[in-house]
Amino acid sequence: MELIRGLYRLVVSVTCLVCLGFSGGMCSEFDPLIKTYVSSSSQLSNENLVYSGGKLKDEVHSITYSEWDSLVIQSKLPVMVMFTAQWCGPCRVLIPILNRMDSRYKNKFKFYTVNFDDETRIAARFDIKYLPTTLVFKGGDQMAKFTGANPMMLEKLVREFM
Repeated sequence: MELIRGLYRLVVSVTCLVCLGFSGGMCSEFDPLIKTYVSSSSQLSNENLVYSGGKLKDEVHSITYSEWDSLVIQSKLPVMVMFTAQWCGPCRVLIPILNRMDSRYKNKFKFYTVNFDDETRIAARFDIKYLPTTLVFKGGDQMAKFTGANPMMLEKLVREFM
């Protein structure tokens, strides 16, 4: 398993390098992952990086088992929940997209993440086996389940259940 994880990280790294080499718009959706942001004082800053200090930088609230019912099941708004993990490359690609969607659909749709490694009871309850997996709830009922890193599908699900 460790060998597979290492190979996966290598593939993600090569993909990022390819994007850097062909930065003529080819990887524009994923640029936040590969750009280095420099603060106005010309000192390097990790503050705006999506993956910084070994942790995903996510503005979307990562919920726990104890919060699940109150934030997801009892929500008056539709809810999108993405199961992620620190080691999941495609998850790191989707986090900034989920953050933008959270801002765009404020007061119309709720967005949360669940840490697959920490919240095993939630993952087992919804039979989550692959990452990233996204669930959509409306009125406390699961309406959709999608596995994969397809930003267009996330947008489609929001429009469908809003």
